[in-house]
Amino acid sequence: MSKIVQVINPPKWDFDTKKVGIYCRVSSNASGQLHSLADQASGLTQYVYRQPLMVVADIFIEVASGSNVIKRPEFQRMLQSAQNGKINYVLTKAVSRFGRSTEDVLIATRALKECGVEVCFQDNEFSSFAPEAEELIALYCSVAEGENKSHSADVRWGLKRHAQNGTSKMYNKPCYGYRQNDDGNLEIVEDEAVIVRRVFAMYLSGMSIIKIKAALEADHVPSPTGKGQWSKHTLEFMLTNTKYYGTAIIFKTHTPEYRAKRKVNDGTVERYAAEGNNEAIIPEETFNKAQEERSHRSNMEIGEDGVKHRKSTKYSARRQ
Repeated sequence: MSKIVQVINPPKWDFDTKKVGIYCRVSSNASGQLHSLADQASGLTQYVYRQPLMVVADIFIEVASGSNVIKRPEFQRMLQSAQNGKINYVLTKAVSRFGRSTEDVLIATRALKECGVEVCFQDNEFSSFAPEAEELIALYCSVAEGENKSHSADVRWGLKRHAQNGTSKMYNKPCYGYRQNDDGNLEIVEDEAVIVRRVFAMYLSGMSIIKIKAALEADHVPSPTGKGQWSKHTLEFMLTNTKYYGTAIIFKTHTPEYRAKRKVNDGTVERYAAEGNNEAIIPEETFNKAQEERSHRSNMEIGEDGVKHRKSTKYSARRQ
């Protein structure tokens, strides 16, 4: 008589088993977002464990914007795992977790499909192997894009409103020479303020940015990031920072439209200034003299003879 036994964990044969790569993403490390990330990973993992022919081969966890897959290391690692045969199935919460650009998501799903890897978008209830998959991806990405644009517009409106009524936290954003006190206001860091005054004094004495940089490094003055070397950009920014005479200006740069690169505000967007926002490190007169000197130097060029000459363009400003 044959003996009947109960199989608690039936074997999973390789030719049937889906080696699942779970992909989870949130756009920031804010507390609520990190909770969402944990929920994604937990929920998808439990789902796989309930499937008899699925095993979790890897989990790809990302805290990054969904707008660019190139800049997402875990997404790139997932693609590499698919190419290397380490996973043959990808499970993610929704199309928006995979990405918010229709083009990026389509390129990625096509690349995975070429490797024989299916992508399942759990909440959207379809997979990349479905006949209408690309149309659905385009639809969901379009919805996500619209939500992002709306959110971006709301954020810009909020920033402008706080700037107008003087409650914007950007007015008290710390910079070299200042720190925020317990009340959120700027207060002078005297050790750094000494260097700020020295930089302005050296510049007005005729020293170039390169020579100022060399002088600070020779005296082993640490840069704002604590490094031994100073960057020209840091010094140029310091010489144009109005906070050093007590006025905070915001919206010096702006994003022209959703997903565009930030650029210098040429007047397209209204700027806001808070005079007397913080204690001054240098007099306003010193700051203005530095700006006049910068304007003068920008109208000079080095000729073939190695000597500085005033630019001959009709747009050059004249120094009085």
